[in-house]
Amino acid sequence: MNTTVPRAVSVLPERYERALVQSTRALSGEEKLQISFGPQGPRLTGQSMVLPLPTGVLDEAAWTQLRGHADRLALRLAHHDASVHARYRPAGARAREVYDALEDMRCQALGAAPLAGVAQNLEAALLDTLERSGVLRGQFLRTSGLTHTLALLAREQLTGQPPPAAALALIERCREFLNPRATEALALLGQAGEDQERFAFSAHDLVRTLDLGFELGTEVEERRRSRERVLAVAAAGAVEAPATEPLRVKEGQGLLERDEPTVAAKQPLQSVGGEDSETAAEETADGAGERLTYADLVDDRDHPNRHYRVFTRAHDEIVKASSLASEAELNELRLKLDREARGLQSVVARLANRLERLLLTQQTRQWKFDLEEGQLDPARLARIIADPLSSLSFREEQEAPFKDTVVTVLLDNSGSMRGRPILLAALCADVLARTLEHCGVKVEVLGFTTRAWKGGASRNAWLAAGAKAAPGRLSDLRHIIYKDADTPWRRARRNLALMLREDLLKENIDGEALLWAHERLLARREKRRILLVISDGVPLDEATLSANAGSFLEQHLRNVVNWIEERSSVELLAIGIGHDVTDYYQRAVAIGGPEELGAAMVEQLASLFLPRQRHWHAKVN
Repeated sequence: MNTTVPRAVSVLPERYERALVQSTRALSGEEKLQISFGPQGPRLTGQSMVLPLPTGVLDEAAWTQLRGHADRLALRLAHHDASVHARYRPAGARAREVYDALEDMRCQALGAAPLAGVAQNLEAALLDTLERSGVLRGQFLRTSGLTHTLALLAREQLTGQPPPAAALALIERCREFLNPRATEALALLGQAGEDQERFAFSAHDLVRTLDLGFELGTEVEERRRSRERVLAVAAAGAVEAPATEPLRVKEGQGLLERDEPTVAAKQPLQSVGGEDSETAAEETADGAGERLTYADLVDDRDHPNRHYRVFTRAHDEIVKASSLASEAELNELRLKLDREARGLQSVVARLANRLERLLLTQQTRQWKFDLEEGQLDPARLARIIADPLSSLSFREEQEAPFKDTVVTVLLDNSGSMRGRPILLAALCADVLARTLEHCGVKVEVLGFTTRAWKGGASRNAWLAAGAKAAPGRLSDLRHIIYKDADTPWRRARRNLALMLREDLLKENIDGEALLWAHERLLARREKRRILLVISDGVPLDEATLSANAGSFLEQHLRNVVNWIEERSSVELLAIGIGHDVTDYYQRAVAIGGPEELGAAMVEQLASLFLPRQRHWHAKVN
């Protein structure tokens, strides 16, 4: 877009704003990207982008700079996978700063290489960022200055563009901190720009050359070694290595997207034998017994997918609830939920108040003393009476931040939940999200079901391929995001009512849903992660059970639960409605009916915020 901006314009004209929004959406590939302007920009949060407000006169240079900030964020949205980034992100602050800066430069390089105009915009935004950071003036030399230098050198390796002239002095000042090994690591970065995982490994090598290897953290090192073993096995066996990142799904689209047709679908669980496509299923001589791997494991011998098979993932989908119904239908379902819940409002209100009190009592408070103003300090009362003008006699109460926690509520959306069970589940998830949000705890609400009864397109593909024995899972999964952790309750309240649509509730594959929710939690930055599962029975999928051993899905669920409880930092608990799930989960409660769900949810979650106790089992009669 070569729009000529008139000089001496103090605000962004509407036509230029419209052009900027359209070009940014096109570059990011996100048609529903929300773009606004504010002093807190440039910033990207989910599908919302905030760009800096132009200050003073908007001339050609300022316009190019503004477009550069928009292009940088758009390219990050287009080429960055947050789950891969989080999986290999270092633990230490300095190594993390370098790692983040290099990844940002990788995303920019992927857009700058084929688009000269974008490259020009990005350079203008880069100079603005450097100027604002103060590193061009020699400030923060040892930390930020070195990080910016490495990012500039990585940019040169990735795009062939030399550093801007204004930054040459910065690079010369920081060169003494670099050694020949750093130069070799930067060269490897330039060769891995199109592969984010490989690029992350090269970034780790560069961090080590800076004597910051100890900041990578043991978990990141173990994940990398595990992944490298998988790649080595794949190379030795002349098969394609499985991808480790989840499939990217755009809002409003049902089918999972593939960036490259030759690469297996990017799910957290993949088959080394390549069973993730119908073509591979047809070409495989024996579809049974192929080992599945998971990148986050150091030793995958006990991983639940070791002997779990999936005939095809081509028809699976991860969708947002808002894409499954129109706005009018969501409003109608929300009114129905509110209407049905009227008789339960008093009970729900008591439960919410109880949970809120329990959470708030866990918050620690402290006082800051010897202040010039604030509340009068009783310990200084005698001094004030003797000398009314005495200073430093006040105090101020400070509230320490609550536990850095995120809670995922995973709801069974199977057909057996129809009626009162799903109504209570939706209502309790609604109240839980609102209450925990008020207490400073982020909440994510997810659901799992299938797209069709009796297997759907997956089963038809299996029949067309010859209906070989033991094909593995034969259904089209549908995983639903009712509310993500970063969306406020008020914006997601309508989505939660989608559960009341009866044609949504079909069959359930619990094991894969648990791993999906677990993978989403691992990508979060909160220190404490809690996964609450609400189900009314064991996994049930007629197509899968009829073509495999009768315990195929149940055994997989047991393996998944055991692996998460024993090997993961995620805290797992479950509530069984009319079904005793204590046989599967260490921390679980079984309730006799849906009317007990609210109390059980409160009891389970409240227990997690009380002083830590030993694992327990409970059953409500």
